[in-house]
Amino acid sequence: MDRRDFIINSGIMITGIASTQNVAASSTLVQHERSVFKIMNAKAAQMGGMTLKNVIHGNYQNYVSPFFLFDEFGPVNLQAGTPFRVDAHPHAGIIPTTYILEGDTHHRDSLGNDFQYEQGDFIQFTSGKGALHMEETGDKLYRNGGRFHGIQSWINIPSKLKKSEPTASLTKKEDIGIVNLEGATIRVILGEVLGVKSATKLLIPVIYWHISMNEGSSLKLPVDPKQNAFIYLIKGQLEVRDKQYVTSGQSVLYERDGDFISIKANQKSELLILGGEVNNESYVTNGPFVLNNESEIRQAYFDFQQGKFGDLVQTNGIRRT
Repeated sequence: MDRRDFIINSGIMITGIASTQNVAASSTLVQHERSVFKIMNAKAAQMGGMTLKNVIHGNYQNYVSPFFLFDEFGPVNLQAGTPFRVDAHPHAGIIPTTYILEGDTHHRDSLGNDFQYEQGDFIQFTSGKGALHMEETGDKLYRNGGRFHGIQSWINIPSKLKKSEPTASLTKKEDIGIVNLEGATIRVILGEVLGVKSATKLLIPVIYWHISMNEGSSLKLPVDPKQNAFIYLIKGQLEVRDKQYVTSGQSVLYERDGDFISIKANQKSELLILGGEVNNESYVTNGPFVLNNESEIRQAYFDFQQGKFGDLVQTNGIRRT
């Protein structure tokens, strides 16, 4: 599924239901390493001149949910005075998130939030029953230029919570918990690992760990056997179960057949481990909405057109030229 399928003017409707072939492991399962279901390559793409690596777009939901969309953007060198901008647009039924690896960003939404955030910061925009936001490179990049690099993802909200009130929150890098290990560091953006728990709250259980590993280091990380977990390698080279090798831009999807995953860094590496509560509900996507049936999609567009998500002009604020 191409990134273009999700833009606001898209007329393409996608329906599906994740396979239930991979059932959750028993809660009594102890000390079994998860097996690898699939290693897959990201797909190169462009969005408004920005280089993307498309990883997930509604596919393999039985292995990656609650994550529904996942892109790495950049790295790209931006000239001063030439920002990258996505004008105000609606969302419903999902939680768009952005994690900045390099540079800075500006977020503004119809809830009254106006955030400037930068390298190491994490933002979540829980759209719930519907809201608007805009995003662009931040003030520092606009003034000075520089490198812009980060991760954007959509977390799918289960049907019972899709009508929740919209919210947004910014977690600064100094508030993200860190696990320091021999040869490795884990930043606990969401979820919990090795006794360190994220302060950021979400509607559902989600894990989002940013891991840096020195060459030759190894990790054995516990995961809930009832939840999904997958790896995305930003840079470096990893060795996973059965001596399978992973390079930059690849992801590793796991079966839910164990309570830990093991990884070894054959080079200095940077990766994300993501996952959480499994969502095998049927879904319908159209543009920026991920809901459970076509009637809900039609209602979301009607509510947006009626101004129930907020004001487009006010959400955009002053546009840079």
